[in-house]
Amino acid sequence: MGSIAVDKNGFLTELKSWRVPTEYASAFVNKNVGSNGRITLHPFFFNDTEHLTNSRHWLAINAAFWCRAFREAEGSQNQIETLAGVRAIYYAAGALGVGEVKALIQEWWRITIPIHNVPAPSYSAVIKTPTFH
Repeated sequence: MGSIAVDKNGFLTELKSWRVPTEYASAFVNKNVGSNGRITLHPFFFNDTEHLTNSRHWLAINAAFWCRAFREAEGSQNQIETLAGVRAIYYAAGALGVGEVKALIQEWWRITIPIHNVPAPSYSAVIKTPTFH
């Protein structure tokens, strides 16, 4: 079992695409673990700042991270795990009323359907094997 990590430079590019302000990107990178050009999620990441409180930006950071992790995932199990991360952010964004992030994830999901073959976040990526009695 390994830690979930992404390429740092690729992730920083993703953050720009998701329009994450520099101070939020820096806080996220500094609160997680960086080594060998990778960003690894800290096991107990928590935003303890008093000034970086914009839900949109934190949801966008997490969406960028999980979309990047999906891009780098090797094997179907890793892809399923990262899709679950994207799905969680999608529903959290919807519940918090951050429609912009929800819409961006929805568009990302639509574009990546040919890769993961899951038609919508409400569908499972797990393929059930029939059992024979």
